[in-house]
Amino acid sequence: MAAGAEGPRRTRRSIDVELELRRRIKVAAAPKDLTVREYLEAIRPRAIEADEQAVGQERTAWSRLSAGAFARDWDSEEDAASDQPASG
Repeated sequence: MAAGAEGPRRTRRSIDVELELRRRIKVAAAPKDLTVREYLEAIRPRAIEADEQAVGQERTAWSRLSAGAFARDWDSEEDAASDQPASG
């Protein structure tokens, strides 16, 4: 995000939050003496980083599965038959 003379540029977003989630956020923010907004601003970078790590781990897991499945299919007898030149 580009920083201007007055700090980082910002945009405003509104979201709908279930009442129970709102209550849980307020309860989490209170011991830290933070407003809901301050609390959400504080946890947002960590939440995004955790999500990015989870997505990366998921991609790694899928690539391992894909490589294993590909190798298993590639080395099969059925595949070996298709590697033979057609007799004509």
